[in-house]
Formats: sequence, structure tokens, C-alpha cells
Amino acid sequence: MSQMKIAVIGDSDTVSGFRLGGVTVSYAVKAVEPIDAILRELIADEMIGVVVITERVADANRSAIDEANKGKKTITPIIVEIPDKSGPIVREVDPLKALIKSAIGVEI
Repeated sequence: MSQMKIAVIGDSDTVSGFRLGGVTVSYAVKAVEPIDAILRELIADEMIGVVVITERVADANRSAIDEANKGKKTITPIIVEIPDKSGPIVREVDPLKALIKSAIGVEI
């Protein structure tokens, strides 16, 4: 059984940090740059288990992320949003908590 990979999409500093940590599938983009094609490619790759996206890139591409989640045929890859070097974005709804609630049905 082979291991799944982690992919990261974000600013160049975040991507560089993940590369130093051993992540080989990475895309450095500007926050306003569309990531539709990248998401389609990653979702089509059965070896990708987790896609990490910085919050600012995710906010600028919310419709593409929602569309990608709807179009998935399996539970993977899981799309997780993380803060970038500027720090977390203050929100009323935490996307990670929402993901966990939809996955296990319980709010933590």
C-alpha cells in the first residue's frame, strides 16, 4: 500500500516552508491568482490525500474550492485552510471546525 501525499497552495514563503518540511507537491501563487486548474489537477490525482491552502488564497478562490469539494468522487483530498505569514484571518465561522463537524457530525 502506498502513502498519500500532501499538496500545498499558497504564498511563496508558506510553500517554501512546506518544501523544507518534505512536501513535494506545491504551488506558489499570489492571493488573487485563480487556482481552479490547480485544484482540478490535485483532485484528479489519487495520490493526493490533503491539500493545504493559505486562508488568503482560499478566500480569493472560495467558489473554486466549493466547486472542487462538490465535484469530488471520494473523501480525499481533504482541503485544509491555514494562516499565512500575516497571521490568521478573524472569522465568525472557522473553516476547520466546519470541516470537522461535517466529517464527524459533532462540533468540537
